[in-house]
Amino acid sequence: MPEVKAVDQLKRDGRSEKTVRRFLTFVSAMDRSRNSNKLWSDAVKMLAVRPETFDPAEVSIMPPEQLGEKLHAAHVSRYHKQDSRGWMTIARSLRAGEGPVACLVEQGTGDAGELLKDLCSPSVEGLPLYPLLKGRKIGPMWIRIMAAPGDAMIKNIHVVPVAVDRQVRKVTENLGVASTTGLPMRKAKPIIQKAWKSAVEGAEFVVDGPPCIAGTCAALDPALWTFGKYGCEHCQKAGKRLPIGEACKSCRFPRIK
Repeated sequence: MPEVKAVDQLKRDGRSEKTVRRFLTFVSAMDRSRNSNKLWSDAVKMLAVRPETFDPAEVSIMPPEQLGEKLHAAHVSRYHKQDSRGWMTIARSLRAGEGPVACLVEQGTGDAGELLKDLCSPSVEGLPLYPLLKGRKIGPMWIRIMAAPGDAMIKNIHVVPVAVDRQVRKVTENLGVASTTGLPMRKAKPIIQKAWKSAVEGAEFVVDGPPCIAGTCAALDPALWTFGKYGCEHCQKAGKRLPIGEACKSCRFPRIK
């Protein structure tokens, strides 16, 4: 997973645990409709030359145009105005230091249920405290990433659902776990999340992963993404099955459309 490679590099560079958690939070907010490998690699480079962009206090007083230019120059921003505004708002919310999300980032401890709720909490002005982090995909993904590889201590991780994107949807459809054909992604996501939650709870096998997330949908999430990215996507392009694991024996592709 690209975020694991990134954290490994930060640890080799001697970055503090808090810096790693801040890094994971800001970059997770950018990880949508992107080449994830390139995003995380570019973000590591940006931290090395622009460490102030990952410091909530520094970002909070930075002119928005200057922040946008730095994100753009580092290739971390794609939707430049939206990304820079989101980055700035997240920094200000973290600097305020209130609530479960800020506590997790700054202190490294939290409760998954409280985090999911806090991600969607509005400010006193009614605006999102954590824009770009609160979605059905990014929110669960961020919590899982903060636990592994971020090493944060998160209780009740079992409530975190699978983070659904197009890769996870492909795997779900191909294995017949849930049928969402024809549905827009916003309607398909809760169906897919419910199906995998039921599968994990009723599994007669151990859902492997780092001890902090083992046996949960959080552990299943990166496996599904990898399977979709390096398995289903290649089969789709080739128009035929190119098995990469045991699960492929149950695949319905290309018999289904």
